Amino acid sequence: MKTRSLILLASAIALAAGAALVGRALMRPPPPVTIVKQVEAPRAPVRMVLSAAGPLVPGDFVAGRTLAWRELPAGEIRAEHYTADTDEERRKVERTVAGSTPRRALQDGQPLTRDGLVFSGDHGFVASVLKPDMRAVSIPASAVTSNSGLVSAGDRVDVILHLERDTSQPPLPGQPDTSFTALASQTIVRNVRVLALNGNPAGIAPASNAAVDATASDKKATPPRNYYESLTLEVTPRDSERLALAREVGLLQLALRSAQADTVEQPHDVVTAVTRVNDATDIFNKPPRQPVVVQTFKGEQQKAQTFDKAAPQAASAPQPAAP
Repeated sequence: MKTRSLILLASAIALAAGAALVGRALMRPPPPVTIVKQVEAPRAPVRMVLSAAGPLVPGDFVAGRTLAWRELPAGEIRAEHYTADTDEERRKVERTVAGSTPRRALQDGQPLTRDGLVFSGDHGFVASVLKPDMRAVSIPASAVTSNSGLVSAGDRVDVILHLERDTSQPPLPGQPDTSFTALASQTIVRNVRVLALNGNPAGIAPASNAAVDATASDKKATPPRNYYESLTLEVTPRDSERLALAREVGLLQLALRSAQADTVEQPHDVVTAVTRVNDATDIFNKPPRQPVVVQTFKGEQQKAQTFDKAAPQAASAPQPAAP
């Protein structure tokens, strides 16, 4: 009995100690939870850079629809890039580059650079706007041949060659009007673009918004009409040879084409009919021959004889010598 009592007592003590430990564990406050907050790494600064909105090749003019602003890390920005931070600065940069053309082909999204654009008036601008396989040829001009200064860079024209009286054949003996009848004209080049006037390509590129606003605000001002001594045309290699020869033969006249044409006729080698004086006027045409009627009398007989007016008169027979 004594042993059994000791076992029960030990068991009771063990249960009491276990209950005390469990109660203490339940009454102990939970350890504080450590919250680890994720801190984002600082974002690299970026700036807006003027870029191409699509592929651009030399000869394409830079305008608002061909431009786009894209973000570029500050570490990749170079001094020749066009950058802006506000909308006002972006509009100012777009007006600055309007009307220029790239020196080299640009891909979609490629940034524009200051040394990669050619502006009107810069060396190499005309060569940059020339279409592939085309040539630039200058021809002499005057107030008359350039339509009194109405032709501007960017217009499309036809070139007419006509012979002057000084270069035509001399009058034939007995026919003083042959110096006029030898005159002729012919359209030798069709639908070509005017690149420059007196070497100035101003006007071939689209006007910027600033230029349009300035023109609209000063509509009453009438700009002076200038006359030019030379015009530069965009022609095919074959037409360049034709113009080089034609300007030594006669006078070259420009015919301004409409800007509202439905179909654009591409420049090509053309052969047109020659227009002569008789095609333009009937003044120098010879009048029709009118017969001459002569009444002859022989005694009491009368007779009407018809003679051709243009027929040469017969020489009178020599009178026989008196015996």
